[in-house]
Amino acid sequence: MRKPGVKAIVCCKGKILLILRDNVPTIAYPNKWNLPGGGIEDGEAPEMAMRRELEEEINLKDLQLNYVGTTTYSEGSLVYRFFCEVTDEQFASIKLGSEGQRLGWFTPDEVMAMIKENAYSPYLAVYFEKFIEPIRLFLGGKHDIEPTDTRLEVSI
Repeated sequence: MRKPGVKAIVCCKGKILLILRDNVPTIAYPNKWNLPGGGIEDGEAPEMAMRRELEEEINLKDLQLNYVGTTTYSEGSLVYRFFCEVTDEQFASIKLGSEGQRLGWFTPDEVMAMIKENAYSPYLAVYFEKFIEPIRLFLGGKHDIEPTDTRLEVSI
């Protein structure tokens, strides 16, 4: 079982930010697209972990984070999820940190098409399949989405 983690759905101008993971065979899901995020350190609250990961991975600070719930996967891992909309100024400051090959901005339709290409980890694929409509609502300006705790089956 993995330690609890955090993931952010970072949005700007109708698109979602994804990071192409390093192509290193010793990491989980090498050369696959993923959301910014990572593990929660001992004694760290989920929101603080999310802020730390966003700063480390893509140089984003002082964000308005919208907590949207937790996802528990069938093997027991737990992920706290956040939405955030970046301003034009924040968008200009985004740059890849020390992890990952590159950044990409994708529409919800492009995200769904990439699932069929096996471009994500199975965890992210089942999450997008279940929650693409709330993501579309957030991209459309509805930022008061009720947090949802859900359990998802994942085939590894």
